[in-house]
Amino acid sequence: MKRLRDPLFVLPLLGLLAAPLGAEEPASIAAGIGEVEPIVDGAGVELAWEVRFAPRRFHLLSHFAPKLSPIAGALATSRGALYAYAGLRWDLPLGEHWTLSPSWALGLYHREDGQDLGGPIEFRSGLELAYRLDARSLLGISLYHLSNGGLFDNNPGSESLLFLYSTHLRMRSRR
Repeated sequence: MKRLRDPLFVLPLLGLLAAPLGAEEPASIAAGIGEVEPIVDGAGVELAWEVRFAPRRFHLLSHFAPKLSPIAGALATSRGALYAYAGLRWDLPLGEHWTLSPSWALGLYHREDGQDLGGPIEFRSGLELAYRLDARSLLGISLYHLSNGGLFDNNPGSESLLFLYSTHLRMRSRR
C-alpha cells in the first residue's frame, strides 16, 4: 500500500474521540450551490448539503485543542458525481458578524460522468467565509479541494466554489 502523503487525513478520525461541550451552540444544517473547477474549465454545477454538529473538545488534548465541530455531508454534480463525507471544522469568529472556518473530511467518491479523481477514497480540505445574518443563520462562500492524498496512481485533485446558507436546527425540548 502506498504511503499517505497528506498528514491531515487523521483529523476527521479524531472526531470520534471528542466529548460534547454542552448546549453552547446548536447543530446547524447548510445547503449550497456552486461550480466544480471554477478556475480551470467549469466542470459542472454542484449541489451540497452538510450537517454541522455542536462544537466539541478532545479528551486527550482538552487544554490545547480548539473546539471542533463534527460534520457530515454530501454533494452531487450535474455530471453525476457523488461524494459523501464526515470530518471536522473549526469556526473562528472574526468580529461580531464574520466567521472563518477551515474544515477537513474523509469520504467516498463516485464519479459517473464526473471527474476521475483516481479512486473512491477522497480527502476534502476547505475554507469557508460566512456572514452572520441573524442569531440563527449565516450566508457564506466556500472553496474546497478534493484529493486522494496519493493513495492511488492518479491524483489530479479538484476544487469547488460554493455559495452556502446555513441555519441552526431547532431541537424540541423534552418536558
